[in-house]
Amino acid sequence: MKYLVTLLLFTVFSCSLTKKNSKVAEVKLEALSDSIAEVYASSILKEGLYKDLSILASDEYEGRETARPGQKKAAKYILERFKEIGVDPGAEKESFLQTFAIDAKNASNVFIEVNGVKWNLFDDFYYKGNIKDVEHTGAELVYAGFGIENENHTDYTNLNVKGKYVLIKEGAPDSFGLQNEQIGWRRKVKTAKNKGALGLITIKKNYTEEAERMEGFIENPNMQMHNPGIRGAGLIPNIYISNSTANTILSKISESKISIKVDIQEELTSDNVLGYIEGKDLKEELIVITAHYDHLGYDNGEVCNGADDDGSGTVSVMALAEAFQKAKNDGNGPRRSILFMTVSGEEKGLWGSKYYADNPVYSLEKTVVDLNIDMIGRRDDEHDYDNYIYLIGADRISMDLHLISEMVNKKYINYDIDYTYNDRTDPNQFYYRSDHYNFAKKGIPVIFYFSGVHKDYHKPTDDVDKINFDKVQKTARMVFYTAWEIANRDQRLRMNGID
Repeated sequence: MKYLVTLLLFTVFSCSLTKKNSKVAEVKLEALSDSIAEVYASSILKEGLYKDLSILASDEYEGRETARPGQKKAAKYILERFKEIGVDPGAEKESFLQTFAIDAKNASNVFIEVNGVKWNLFDDFYYKGNIKDVEHTGAELVYAGFGIENENHTDYTNLNVKGKYVLIKEGAPDSFGLQNEQIGWRRKVKTAKNKGALGLITIKKNYTEEAERMEGFIENPNMQMHNPGIRGAGLIPNIYISNSTANTILSKISESKISIKVDIQEELTSDNVLGYIEGKDLKEELIVITAHYDHLGYDNGEVCNGADDDGSGTVSVMALAEAFQKAKNDGNGPRRSILFMTVSGEEKGLWGSKYYADNPVYSLEKTVVDLNIDMIGRRDDEHDYDNYIYLIGADRISMDLHLISEMVNKKYINYDIDYTYNDRTDPNQFYYRSDHYNFAKKGIPVIFYFSGVHKDYHKPTDDVDKINFDKVQKTARMVFYTAWEIANRDQRLRMNGID
């Protein structure tokens, strides 16, 4: 019976799959049957791509780190290029920028003075935890042993710590019989905070070693997308000092006063840059073409120019905007609307595309596809020739999209398409690692165009002189033909399993 059921299920599944594939196989290149598209695709030239990339990936743009001056310069450059090209502003024709908030931390801005003596960060103290900006002047210090309180033991007997700083020792004696989580810093900070303490100071056993380890974390400012809930949920100051520093105040703790200022929070912004071409008779439907223009900023004082990652995709988006705008100027504009969007914050965690997907300027229900271009200018170690491209995601939501992409390639481009990274079991999981994914999460068909990782990936050596502009030009034209077909065909892309 088990084998019979399996056979029946296989037969039903096979019939269903055959039926679906027979309908998918009906997809044809409706809008690419003549030479009009070739005229505008041929306007995408490596000379223009080089001109834009040599500017955006220059040292002047300081690695285009999200929310930093280099990113702002890059946004301005792309905005001015969109204006020059003639595309409309993208935010309902009102602005080329979609700006979103960033919470940043300049984590070294913690200043402490005890009994009129200034403490130096790392030499005399360091700190842990997500502390809020605070300022306390002349607060009292109270010594509370190991800072432990539970049903069997308390170090807070007859101590009033409200509005004061609590000085404690690290850990607890073995005789207390406590588990690690009962003597950890989070538990001790929570206990002090619940008792009304302004902050906690812990005498650290191996202070020098730990201070050196923490220096790397504290001196590198970090960011996160703005989240009021997280921003408001900080800890009280949690300070660590050495035994020698502690000895200077323990003998006179009842007379000691501490002043502390924490000024680490920065409210910054970042920007997606949006250029828009309104379609003709199907203008409510939208094609989105994306690339991220941010990069890493600096690495140990060296600028990371990110020529390939993702300068190559960014200049391609601008070239695509120019090609489609030329078509519109000639009376051959797309039937569906097209949004050309360069996003920021990709290197931080796909922030810009996430912000757009959560706060769309145009209806996601009317968004037909996202074609995302990220790193298309180099050859990776897996290939000994240049005539290839990795495609990721095309068949996952719409088999129509996959087949159109295949036919476009066969008719115009003749790349060897490598689907290695489209395999769901591939350990790199690139499908989840670029901006198309935030559209895919919303059920929108996507293609991720990618030429692979190379030795200069995320290094200061990812420079313009290593870019293969023939490859960038060819890939940009491939995206153009695919976008042209989707924008101008009668039928919208069908979702997998949907007639």
